Amino acid sequence: MQREGSDHDIADVRWIDVEGGKLPVRSIGSGPVVLFLHGWTLDWRIWLPQSALAQDMQIVFPDRRGFGGSTAPPLLAAERDDVTAIADQFGAGKFALVGLSQGASVALDYARSNPERLNALVLIGAPLHGLVPDTDNVPEIDRPALSALVRAGKLPDMLSQWRRHPLTQVTEENRALLDEILRDYDGRDQLVDQGALDMSLSDLHALSVPTLALAGEKDSAWRKQVAQFIGENTPQGVTQYVPDAGHLANIDQPETVNALIRDFFKNNSSKED
Repeated sequence: MQREGSDHDIADVRWIDVEGGKLPVRSIGSGPVVLFLHGWTLDWRIWLPQSALAQDMQIVFPDRRGFGGSTAPPLLAAERDDVTAIADQFGAGKFALVGLSQGASVALDYARSNPERLNALVLIGAPLHGLVPDTDNVPEIDRPALSALVRAGKLPDMLSQWRRHPLTQVTEENRALLDEILRDYDGRDQLVDQGALDMSLSDLHALSVPTLALAGEKDSAWRKQVAQFIGENTPQGVTQYVPDAGHLANIDQPETVNALIRDFFKNNSSKED
């Protein structure tokens, strides 16, 4: 384990072995373990505004496989095992899980597969492809078009289009952070074909973990519908909308999101690892 260097000198860093490679994982604080899963085209730095939560818990920020500094190949179906490997490395018999966008899909997949390991689940801007119809039956993200650009060697063009997408719009003070993260995105996850992590209604009905579904009030209509659907169809589900926040609500309104997370864990998380 080493200390994070440069201008992000805030976290301990360790490399965790997973299938096919390693994941760099940052951790801050002490106490109950909370694992944060970033979204598509992002890396651990999207959670920097959540560092304040380290006053109450041990927060764990991995680069997911296929993103950031990870060396493990992209494979959504393998990420549930990655989550277990990370939690085991930190000695967390039970822990809380926070997922943003695509990371929320991974978190849901983990919750249905390993509910006994979780004491709370927070989903921010989660998708539910195949379960909640996209608004007007039009896909929110034209993934095939973006992937075609990457595979044609036109990553800068793909990123230019993605940076103008409604889901990547953030408050002015957070633009530099997001731009820094997107500049380092290399597109390797788009060079492989893999299926989405679809959830069924029965999966949601069987979800025994206390679940907080968050969406920014300025997020897409579909993401807000998904948050409501999760809150209504999980046994211990709650839906909250974050004022003055878009899809990346955690950086648009970090104090509000941090308070919602802290309060939810206080009410639902075991104090034991």
